Amino acid sequence: MAIAALLLAALALPLSPQPAPPFPKVLTDAPIVTDVAPGVKYGDYQMLTSDGPISLHVIAVDLQDPTVRIGTALADDRLISSGEPVSSMARRTGAVAGINGDYFDINQTNQPLNILVQNGQLERVPMQRWALAFDASKTPQFAEFSVSEQAVLPGGTLPLEAMNEWTPWGGGAALITPAFGPLHAAENYTEISLQPVTGTPPFATYRVSGIADNTAQQPAGYYLTIGPKAYGTVPLPNAGDTIAIEGSATPPLENIEAAIGGGPLLVKDGAWYADPDGPNKGEFLTHMPASAAGITSDGTLLLFEIDGRQPALSIGVLQPQLASLMIAFGVVTGMQFDGGGSSTIVARLPGDMQASVLNSPSDGLERRVADALLVYSDAPAGPPAKIFATPQVVRALPGARVPLHVAVTDAAEHAVRACPCNVRYRVIPASAGRVEDGTFIAGDKPQDAVIRVQSGELQMDLPVHVTTAVARGEILPPHPALTKNGRVQLNARAFDKEGYPIALPATLAWSASTGSVDGRGVFVASDRDAIATVRLGDALIRQPITVGEHAIPLTLTGMTFATAPRGGPGGIEQPQTCAGCTSLKYDFSGTERAAYVDASVQLPERALGISADVFGDGNGEVLRLAVNNAINERFLYTIAKVDWHGWRHLEFRFPPALPQPIAFKSMYVINRVGPGAPVTAAGAVSIRNLKVLVAGSAQHTPK
Repeated sequence: MAIAALLLAALALPLSPQPAPPFPKVLTDAPIVTDVAPGVKYGDYQMLTSDGPISLHVIAVDLQDPTVRIGTALADDRLISSGEPVSSMARRTGAVAGINGDYFDINQTNQPLNILVQNGQLERVPMQRWALAFDASKTPQFAEFSVSEQAVLPGGTLPLEAMNEWTPWGGGAALITPAFGPLHAAENYTEISLQPVTGTPPFATYRVSGIADNTAQQPAGYYLTIGPKAYGTVPLPNAGDTIAIEGSATPPLENIEAAIGGGPLLVKDGAWYADPDGPNKGEFLTHMPASAAGITSDGTLLLFEIDGRQPALSIGVLQPQLASLMIAFGVVTGMQFDGGGSSTIVARLPGDMQASVLNSPSDGLERRVADALLVYSDAPAGPPAKIFATPQVVRALPGARVPLHVAVTDAAEHAVRACPCNVRYRVIPASAGRVEDGTFIAGDKPQDAVIRVQSGELQMDLPVHVTTAVARGEILPPHPALTKNGRVQLNARAFDKEGYPIALPATLAWSASTGSVDGRGVFVASDRDAIATVRLGDALIRQPITVGEHAIPLTLTGMTFATAPRGGPGGIEQPQTCAGCTSLKYDFSGTERAAYVDASVQLPERALGISADVFGDGNGEVLRLAVNNAINERFLYTIAKVDWHGWRHLEFRFPPALPQPIAFKSMYVINRVGPGAPVTAAGAVSIRNLKVLVAGSAQHTPK
């Protein structure tokens, strides 16, 4: 078939990867591979596994291609910043593809934690964790870099404790470069302003411009800062003196053009590697969105992004599963980047002028991160050479409408704007459907066809499958729960036997056992549970809908008390003066940050939330809830800020997408969430009438 031919042409990406356990069994895979630029390809793999769906995105880079360059970007070109989305870094630097990079000081300084080399210049010193580096010939290297530095002044040599960060209060000397950004006022630190003379900073010769005013903010630049620990060790230089910043690195950095940190190392010598030095120990005990980079035996660079925390789209991966996936793609050495909401992959698709986000970030929008690993193409622009269409293969039920996105590109996938690009369409045979205003409208009978797309002298045939052979269908949201007369938008999805989505008509043959549903899937409940049904080609898909809800008392058996840090004051009491009450005592006047009532209780199926009466002490502590989902992932939710005195009834509803069944793990208080002054008092909250809200009336339990 046409898509197989496309994939076989993409030699760096396998047609059907089969990762070994512990990766879940792949039931169907639906890969689509697209040329991004000479030597750069993008693979979109939508897998259905035995654990659930996994959405995988891969960039393959031929490092031997002379038009390909590898680089890094720093958010806002500064180490200390508000962060910057990967797509923004790619657009402003002209990259054709890229991925998020290192772990970073999130929501604080936002600076990366590990090494960063940009355009051959060391911007951030390493932490002796794994990093990926490229020399001037684009030869990749995974290494744990270490650097030592010193300043050679006219009066002697001064060891440097840091670069591009302030030494601890009362510390010694450090070098600051423009990548750090402006210097804030810093009492007890001498700030010597420098100008590079020879060499490549930071290891270069500098001329002293003078002593800066350390009581006021200074503009970004080169500075030697000297703290109290280094006072008097060598005489201070005078304006006009030259000083040298010397450094040595292991492995050497002299020929490194780009380097970016991350870790842990996941694949070593083609096998899973349990890196003891990773910065995210324990993070991948649950399924996570993930980003990673690897090198194959033939020297191809692969960038991986796996979406997660979206049960209908992608559940994410455990760390050993990520390693197994990379090995299935031929990776012999591979490293993880920052994951979770940071996981982002971008590329410039044919016809686009710049790179855009290709995955579904778990935050719901692209996160601002610290740095990125980017891919550039120096292939020159040329005349119109080919037509690119999305989708690459049309799969549709009879009557479905499929928008066609057609672009004319040159041989290097650059969008061609100044060309006679009037696009003409012809469906062959015509009985398969028609194209109106750039939208294919499928005919009323199953058949295969092509859409002949022409622009000037260019022509391509777009494969079409009008089909009723639906191998799998589903209705979203899964198992909705409504109140009487409530309504919900039901959405159907259909897939062929290989896992590719099939486009559906706007109106379908919906029906419901009770209540009502229209042709667009809008369901209105009666007072009873229902079964919604939709016909998708040859398949009949059903979805239970629960109507009503009821409350069940929730008894916390085996309660234990805990604090963070451990061993803090407080406890759990069940006072005789309050029947059925549990009192959680805390003391935030010292180092204690949180106090917990821990208990592991499985909630009934279709749990919608919890309710309770809470007696507040008015101190402003935050009451929170911890639960585990169906695959034992921990989720933390804020219930309320306890800024009231006396009893108050509270309800908390679980997000509908939280995979059931759910286990109650703890209810706890912390001294704050987000900005604002922390609580510094001791107090207690009492809880009574704790109940779990369950879908379905007490008389009509969910099916």
